[in-house]
Amino acid sequence: MSDFRIERDEASAPFFDAAREGRLLVRRCHACDALYPPAQATCPAGHELAWVGVAGTATLVTWTVDQGASISPELAAADGSGDVLGIVELDEGLWLHAALPGVDPAALKAGQSMKVEFLALGGGEPVPVFVPAG
Repeated sequence: MSDFRIERDEASAPFFDAAREGRLLVRRCHACDALYPPAQATCPAGHELAWVGVAGTATLVTWTVDQGASISPELAAADGSGDVLGIVELDEGLWLHAALPGVDPAALKAGQSMKVEFLALGGGEPVPVFVPAG
């Protein structure tokens, strides 16, 4: 398995700068005030989006275990059964797809409180992942 790394570019630099500081950024449309995932650059109406900070706390909506080849050993479940991938709803209302590393999938419950952490996969830029809060 080759090392999987996330690398920054000019457009993603603010996101990764904040991640290095332990802060999660998403995008906001100033015209309609809606939130969007970090990778989205414009809203459906074509307005450019600005970076905004969010609390980094969320609720687990759903999850699955991907038992295929992992892209990075840091993402493995607690029992090594595969990567746990989920959808979390940020306290601000936005839903994000996220890895849930180091968790026991059998112990997860819909509605469970989650918090963001950051992992630098393969030594690359830190990416947000979610883990149970508390």
